Amino acid sequence: MPRKKLIRTNDYYYHITTRTNNKEWFALPLEEVWSICSYALRKAHSKTPVDISQFVLMANHYHLLVRTKNNDIDKFMFWLNREIGTIIRNKTNRINRVFATGYKWTLVTHPKYFKNVFKYIYQNPMRAGIVKRCEHYPYSSKYYIYKDLEIPFSFTPINHLETSLDFLNEMYTPHQNQVIRLGLSRTKYNESRLRSTPN
Repeated sequence: MPRKKLIRTNDYYYHITTRTNNKEWFALPLEEVWSICSYALRKAHSKTPVDISQFVLMANHYHLLVRTKNNDIDKFMFWLNREIGTIIRNKTNRINRVFATGYKWTLVTHPKYFKNVFKYIYQNPMRAGIVKRCEHYPYSSKYYIYKDLEIPFSFTPINHLETSLDFLNEMYTPHQNQVIRLGLSRTKYNESRLRSTPN
């Protein structure tokens, strides 16, 4: 399947996922990978400034919600994945690349869709059965926000979005999850093209 042509914009947020090569688990404790990612996000931001809204790290991938300032998401992602991959390879004496080629992205262009994507990202550890509430997962920007700890990299608050814990922890149905997942496979996230839309 050909890779979709990148849309460079600063008008909307990108939902981005990057998976490890062959979907292998990271060869380091997740706490250490989180620290590496925190450092890499700061480093990539210093090279290519962006607005980061969310970051959730899982055992073999991460989710990122980010908006560019200068229409250069490709440059930011180059620096981010390069830095994470280089540090992990050096620490583990790995020869092969850490991440699979490329990253997956979707533009979220409508507020009502944005709300669903925002919630979907934070529920990733809940869907995986790791935690029962999103704020209990330690490798997530939401954990740091609600624990009143120092956030290890810069986040841009989204003022128009309801971000209460009750809202974030109210689980989507399996069908709603499927609709959102399909929407995130497109260039521009759009639930209206699907048969049914989450509430």
